[in-house]
Amino acid sequence: MLKKTLYLNMLVAVSLTTTSCLTVGNQFPSVVNWIKPNVTTKNEIEKAFGPPYRVGYDSGMKTYSYGYYKYSLFSESQTKDFTIRFNENMTVYNYTFSSSFPEDK
Repeated sequence: MLKKTLYLNMLVAVSLTTTSCLTVGNQFPSVVNWIKPNVTTKNEIEKAFGPPYRVGYDSGMKTYSYGYYKYSLFSESQTKDFTIRFNENMTVYNYTFSSSFPEDK
């Protein structure tokens, strides 16, 4: 019985260690300084970043959102968000980028 309990405890410990990290969204490039309002198109954004994580509208403007989130029980969580708003002609109106990843600081 003791052997069975020890085995079960070890199995739980290994499971917690290997599943202590949760990733949501898809990794995407952090370099956004090439994007120019009223010049860069929706197609260029999709080509560079892939399909958006979310699509919506902000004040009537088509909006793409990209997100990548790494949550961990044993270390600091890291997040990265990128939101683009498009004009009626599907060029970039404006965008925001924020990240807590060390390589983006």
